[in-house]
Amino acid sequence: MRTLANQTKGVLITGLILSLLSWGILRDRAQKNWFDELEQEVLEDTLILTGELEVVKRELGGIVSLYHSSEFVSREEFGVYVQPLLGNHPFIQAFEWVPRVGNAERKGFEDITRSMGYPEFHIFTSSGRAGEKQEYFPVYYSEPLSGNQRALGFDLASNPQLLKLANTARDTGRAVATSRFGLVPNARSKSDLIILAPFYSKKTERTEERRESLKGFVLGIYRVRDMIDQMVSPYIPKGMNLTVYEEGDLIQENLLYGKPLKDPAMKITNIVNVSNRRWFLVWQATEEFRDGPQVMNAFWVGVAVFSGALFISIIIEIMASRTRIVENEVRIRTEELTQANKKLVELNDLKNKFLGIASHDLRNPLASIRGYSKYLLEKGTRVKEDTRHEFLTTIKNVSGNMLELISNLLDISVIESGQLKLNPEKASIKRLTEEKIHLQQILADKKGISLHAELQEIPEFYFDSNRVGQVVDNLLSNAVKYSPPDREVFVRLVSDENAMTLSVKDEGPGISEDEQGKLFQHFQKLSARPTGGESSSGLGLAIAQRIVEEHHGSIGVESKLGHGAVFYFSIPLKKSVPKH
Repeated sequence: MRTLANQTKGVLITGLILSLLSWGILRDRAQKNWFDELEQEVLEDTLILTGELEVVKRELGGIVSLYHSSEFVSREEFGVYVQPLLGNHPFIQAFEWVPRVGNAERKGFEDITRSMGYPEFHIFTSSGRAGEKQEYFPVYYSEPLSGNQRALGFDLASNPQLLKLANTARDTGRAVATSRFGLVPNARSKSDLIILAPFYSKKTERTEERRESLKGFVLGIYRVRDMIDQMVSPYIPKGMNLTVYEEGDLIQENLLYGKPLKDPAMKITNIVNVSNRRWFLVWQATEEFRDGPQVMNAFWVGVAVFSGALFISIIIEIMASRTRIVENEVRIRTEELTQANKKLVELNDLKNKFLGIASHDLRNPLASIRGYSKYLLEKGTRVKEDTRHEFLTTIKNVSGNMLELISNLLDISVIESGQLKLNPEKASIKRLTEEKIHLQQILADKKGISLHAELQEIPEFYFDSNRVGQVVDNLLSNAVKYSPPDREVFVRLVSDENAMTLSVKDEGPGISEDEQGKLFQHFQKLSARPTGGESSSGLGLAIAQRIVEEHHGSIGVESKLGHGAVFYFSIPLKKSVPKH
């Protein structure tokens, strides 16, 4: 190998240094931009959580307002008021009314409660029946009662931490919160959150007056894990992890929610206030967050800089080399241009194919509609009724085919632009299939084709009924289109515990193995043709495949030439609303 010229070496070394510097600077900038994106996401999610926690606090204050607006709130009135709140927030373990009961009032309080349908009611502590003391704070109302009945009569003052919490709420006049509060009969976990809001017999400003006029507390028990799952989890993007710690050190003993990652790429810690408590939110991100830092841009800039230096060195080397090297370079450039031109020709052919199919399948039907319409207008009432009916039927069928083509083109446009959005709702796949079979029955009857259905009863689950109906309709209409007259089509719907499968079997001409690979491609029309003169755009199966894949399912075909075909698709049975 011939030694390079000194000028060429200088240019190459300079280009290498510049490319490394460019890569390093842009890589650091990409890392910073990635961190800024995480900061913005953390800020938005924290604001969402703070707002939702404020709603929880206001709801508890609303129950206190219920007591302010009435001299006496019955157990039934309490339940009617809180039921909508419980329905909106499944993470609420209980809303409770905790009155202040003096020692002298205890016996009468217990007797009255027993006479109201709670024969076993008594004030108790975690160790048994409560002993004699100056006052008690027993749980009196608890909603929902199911799962919380064992808490009725539990004296909050018997728990030192809850007593301290109650005294703080009493003296400050504000709602206060705590976690890790020891044994409470209806608390599910030590990480549950308790919020106490005081209720006074009159408006007070001084601590001594508050202590005298305290009537009791409204108490809410919240399952923290379920609460954060509902409030924030739907908004946390892929590659991002949230852990929540009680006020104090970020250790396992103070962990309220989540599981920390071992080696996150980035981490941000911030704080939210929950009444008088502080939660530490630890946000961690992996390389999956926003597809990681865009360091490839830095890499390609470095490559571009080095390529520029390489190009200059090549020019210098060419100028210092023989004609043979120049000719070889020209040949290489010519081949590159030939490949680029070939690629442009392929792209142009694809564009022309799209326009040709669209213009042919729209122009010919429009010409037919125009011709028939013109004839009917010119002849007027002189046209025989059966001829008029025939022409109008043709116009209707042709316009329907055009509408189907335009609809398919619009669907393909939406799919190719990445804007296909599903609207999952709880629905019955069996009922949807029955409706589609009924709609196809008219076309089938015209050809003497029998539709047979074997549909398993499947519990309702979440899917986009309009889009899945489009898939079912496509498979059914294809089976009817390509089946000869007086044949049979079999529709079968089955499921297991994870997914449902719908299959459509026809007695058409079948599909060769070579053509099966083209079935789900755009604008693919196979050798088989509809047996009744129906139209086909070659787009339906491509659209169906994308709809099924958006449901995390699969679609396929089993066929042998001359033995009909079985088209099928499967989608998972989602029991809850999917997260997008």
